[in-house]
Amino acid sequence: MNNNLIIDSPKLQSLKLKYTSAFLTLVFWVLWFYLWIPLITLLGWWLQVDSFQHQMVTMAGYRAFLDVLPTFLLITAGLATTLSMWAFYNFVRFRGVDRRKPSPPVSQKALQKAFSISQDDLITAQTEKTLTIHFDQDGKITLSAKK
Repeated sequence: MNNNLIIDSPKLQSLKLKYTSAFLTLVFWVLWFYLWIPLITLLGWWLQVDSFQHQMVTMAGYRAFLDVLPTFLLITAGLATTLSMWAFYNFVRFRGVDRRKPSPPVSQKALQKAFSISQDDLITAQTEKTLTIHFDQDGKITLSAKK
């Protein structure tokens, strides 16, 4: 049954659908953060944020922050640059090299042994479109195909 309403691969989505999905994701993340505001406010009361406001705004403590801000930004930029260079190095080094190996094919005898099923049940499991799998008391598999 081919259902054209379900897109299994994001690369097949239209540009409009991608933007709509991204926009809705952003809206719901903002809503999620908005729902945390009461808890953040309560936490601020417990941690006496008014003391923070007094130190930083009233007593001009923000000036000390502004004094160390260039150093902080320089260190952050240095770390970001180092990480970017490392990522670029790995990209150049491993570009086009796929070191992943596919799994070897599994034989029918190995499947029969692993699942303790008969040859007929294995063929049924591989050929039927709709299948119900049951487990008995010992954990053995029993199959029933829907016709």
